[in-house]
Amino acid sequence: MLKLKESQKKMLASYGRSVLAGVATLYVAGVTDPKDLWAALVAAIAPVALRALNPNDPAFGRLPAAKAVEEAMKAVKKPVKKAVKKD
Repeated sequence: MLKLKESQKKMLASYGRSVLAGVATLYVAGVTDPKDLWAALVAAIAPVALRALNPNDPAFGRLPAAKAVEEAMKAVKKPVKKAVKKD
């Protein structure tokens, strides 16, 4: 059985919402021709498929290294110096 990571589940849920929105919009508008609904399905999948194929897209689980996050958190926790008053 195929075991999906949490990021993969989120990605598939995003794809599903996109497809559902496209097809449901046509159906509610009164378009019931299967050919038109299939066209809506393809049109809804195309943008998310292109995004998935883009290796530079940081979405869906592509996160910075843990060390980079720790360094950023340390920088945020540093006390702020008081401003010098000018006379």
